[in-house]
Amino acid sequence: MEKQQKKKVKELEKLDKVKIGYARVSSQDDRQKLGLEVQTEALKNCDIIFSEKQSGDNDNRPELTNAISLAKQLAKQDKIITLQIYKLDRLTRKMLTLANIIDELNQHNIKLISLQENIETDSLTGRLLCLVLGYVAEIELDNIRIRTKDGLRKAKENGVILGNPSLTEKQELEILKQYQMNTIPISLIAKRLHISESSVYKVARKYGVSRRKNLKIPIKV
Repeated sequence: MEKQQKKKVKELEKLDKVKIGYARVSSQDDRQKLGLEVQTEALKNCDIIFSEKQSGDNDNRPELTNAISLAKQLAKQDKIITLQIYKLDRLTRKMLTLANIIDELNQHNIKLISLQENIETDSLTGRLLCLVLGYVAEIELDNIRIRTKDGLRKAKENGVILGNPSLTEKQELEILKQYQMNTIPISLIAKRLHISESSVYKVARKYGVSRRKNLKIPIKV
């Protein structure tokens, strides 16, 4: 945990009841910021909120681990602890993982609350409903994967070239010329040439060009 969070934990240890919030979006994409803001706004009544940008498929999520660890730590001090999430799929999209998390929390008398589904796991009925919805979410994820694979396969059969189009030698030359100028940010090069920043780095690695001034480009115009 960060220094600021550790200070917050010390304050939480003085409370009898603690609400811990957890929010997640699936990527670092700027378009996901709104999703994170919506979640944290819904969880604003929590005493502390852990948030991260990770896929729901990924079980290795540091902030979720921190949230659960803190919940268990405080529960051992005979405090009433709840772990709150905006929506069940923010916790995980895999039913087995969800079942394990619910069981772990239940063993420490920690109640899980999902705001959108209005579910609380302090009863057998609530835990069962969580698992049913978790199963539905996993089926939905599998269906998305199947549709995506089918779509890619059909596109390939119809002659559609998948992925980004290859750059011409002229485009690569222009990238290298601008790349070796330390005064031009990578983001600006990408914007000027209508390509991604990763494409700029890829071309630079391809020709072994670094961002040193006066470096000669190993290609003739």
